[in-house]
Amino acid sequence: MGAGLAFQAALDRYRRTDLVLLSYHVHIPLPDPMVNPSTLARQAFYNVRSSPSYVVDGESSGGGGSADGAKALFESKIDPMIAKHMADKPEAAISLKAATVGSTVRVQAKVSKITSKSDKLKLQIALVEDQVPFSGENGMRFHEMVVRSLAAPAPAPVKGKTPEPNAPAGDKPGATPAADKPGATPPSTGFALKPGKGGTFEYTFDITKAVADAKAHLEDFETNQRKGEYAFRKKMHDIDAGKLSVVAFVQDEATKKILQAVYVKSATVKKTTN
Repeated sequence: MGAGLAFQAALDRYRRTDLVLLSYHVHIPLPDPMVNPSTLARQAFYNVRSSPSYVVDGESSGGGGSADGAKALFESKIDPMIAKHMADKPEAAISLKAATVGSTVRVQAKVSKITSKSDKLKLQIALVEDQVPFSGENGMRFHEMVVRSLAAPAPAPVKGKTPEPNAPAGDKPGATPAADKPGATPPSTGFALKPGKGGTFEYTFDITKAVADAKAHLEDFETNQRKGEYAFRKKMHDIDAGKLSVVAFVQDEATKKILQAVYVKSATVKKTTN
């Protein structure tokens, strides 16, 4: 709980143009009803084995404690980590737009001014619920910047196979990724970037599918991973479409360093018919 409160203090202190927070919920140390396939993919990427764990521009740390220690944790560890990286010059520029249309969120991200020559750069796009009210096991009543889904573009077409005509990048109906099953490979997320090269990327999140994927994971966790010996008090897979934002960030997957990150609220666009 201490770390959660300390990061809430960080959100109050810093502007969203200076600090972008993403919360990836995992089943550590206890089952968490806000886990989904995307958060499991990031848990695997960062090799997280304890909670709370946090990474600031590639610098890993952890530790939380009780609510009474939140102020000391913020002042002694979290705020100094953030302040240190505030002096880093961005190594990329991102222009980001997001619009909620019906049960979808349509995103366009333009990446430019990349100075890194790494061949391990990726643009990640996260669908985020700004705040989720839930009294968790650690005593937190409100959870900030909860990641609900990550953009997972369709893989490049295999030579000799004809891709679907005009298939847009985005969530599609179908089987839920088995990222949460023992031994399974987490879904690949993000758009690969060529060294020193940017580009324009579009992605459409299907909110209904994100909810279904999260629900399927939680049910599988109860039934298969816990063999029916555990049941969530309340599954928190539902998403409030009125509280959605999008975060885009360019990351060097070799070092975990973030070159640039941008946050925008998703604007609601009403559908019109003739």
